[in-house]
Amino acid sequence: MTLPTGAPPLAALKQWLAISTGGEDALLQRLLTVAFETCSAFVGAAVLPDDWAAVPPSLNEGILRFAAHLYRAREEGTASEPPAAVAALWRPYRELRL
Repeated sequence: MTLPTGAPPLAALKQWLAISTGGEDALLQRLLTVAFETCSAFVGAAVLPDDWAAVPPSLNEGILRFAAHLYRAREEGTASEPPAAVAALWRPYRELRL
């Protein structure tokens, strides 16, 4: 899978988590990557664009929320599945297989 070009929505994730310093930027970047990969697997890789700026708003919101979920659950190690609210944001874009 190819990650999108352009800057990931790091500022939006930091705002969501109320983080104002740059000390955890590398971790947050990795979590955004994991969240994008999880979204891609959930909806089907062909659905996602090649540029962060072109990711549809509901997919982007789900990616942000899942990255925030991963950040909050990093000590527990229980964040493998997207929460129901994230899945609900991604579900309309999911490729259906018959």
